[in-house]
Amino acid sequence: MASQAKTGRRKSAGKAKPKAAPLRVGIAGIGVASSQVLPAFHEGAPYQLAGGADIRAEARDAFAKAHDRPTYATVAELCARDDVDAVWISTPNTLHAEHAICAARHGKHVICEKPMAVNLRECDRMIAAARENRVQFLQGHSKIYQAPIKAVRDVVRSGRLGKVIQILSFNSNDWLQRPRLAPELDTAKGGGLVYRQGPHMVDIVRFIGGGMVESVRGVSGRADPHFDTEGHFNALLQFEDGAAASLTFNGYGYFDVTELTWNIGESGSVQSKGRRFPRKPRLTGPADVDQKAAVAHQRGARPGRPQERRQPFFGLTVVACEHGMIRQSPDGIFVYTEDGREEIPCTTGHGREFELLELRDALAERRNVFPDGTWGKATLEVCLAVMASSRDGRSRRMRHQVPAP
Repeated sequence: MASQAKTGRRKSAGKAKPKAAPLRVGIAGIGVASSQVLPAFHEGAPYQLAGGADIRAEARDAFAKAHDRPTYATVAELCARDDVDAVWISTPNTLHAEHAICAARHGKHVICEKPMAVNLRECDRMIAAARENRVQFLQGHSKIYQAPIKAVRDVVRSGRLGKVIQILSFNSNDWLQRPRLAPELDTAKGGGLVYRQGPHMVDIVRFIGGGMVESVRGVSGRADPHFDTEGHFNALLQFEDGAAASLTFNGYGYFDVTELTWNIGESGSVQSKGRRFPRKPRLTGPADVDQKAAVAHQRGARPGRPQERRQPFFGLTVVACEHGMIRQSPDGIFVYTEDGREEIPCTTGHGREFELLELRDALAERRNVFPDGTWGKATLEVCLAVMASSRDGRSRRMRHQVPAP
């Protein structure tokens, strides 16, 4: 009897819950944009790369060779696969709505690059398709996934500093002096600085400020005569609770904000200290696909020792509250109060794994993802208001804002 009891205990202890199957993700658009997503599919991750789709044969060949995964000439073919659970949309901005709706109608969850779409009507169609087909729509490529931004929001939500009264967000880089394809420089096709970089900045200030923007006054401009698209913008956002956010972005390449952020850039890589700023020829027009791909490859495969990494910086963000201020530090955030300065360290993590983990966790926990389609639409509403306000000099009242959870 004793022997049987022992055997019974061993059998019971040996039972384990079945391991959840990894999330199988296909990439729609396997060009330069996807090169920032693909490193997230590392060995041991709870998600896996299932395949890719692109209209260009050379892109499909390169993808298949590098990742040993099937490729398809259309997004619809990728979405029709039974071995794909979710589709990451990294196609041109004008195709986001078409491809997200296609994925949803095939029962696939969606992760969509910013901006969500080029107008609010497309956003509504994308949200409706996800709802009607009971799939998740996750707005990807947002800076609010980053640990320091979440930490700032946590301090604000705790109430220890009182209410937010001001947010300053400043960025300056060479966005317009990097090789850009013609659609990236065509505002009508979702190109230009406001469409392509504005969502990052707007997401940050909306997330920290609670999400509910009441009005927007914006000024955008085209100061480089070689590019007929926005290269800079300023915006004043007023929140429903009275807080205000000031946004400034300059993409002409004369000054880099890393001069103000401990030489730490958007990816968290530390730039060379004491670096020089040599004269270099200015770009005067769009690049072709090969030129852009070559630069992306060079940036992603730099020889030598690995670069030092700290927390990623998307420009400089300073938050003023009733009883203190907050800004990002190289390893977390600084909180300033009457007691002095306190540093709160943040967990490490870089790249796009945060979106994939958020979708995986939301599915496992049977909850909605964040940020979702309604958040992406609200951010786009602000960006569109910046450009519209710049055209006629009038502020815009917001109608589609949603709160930060």
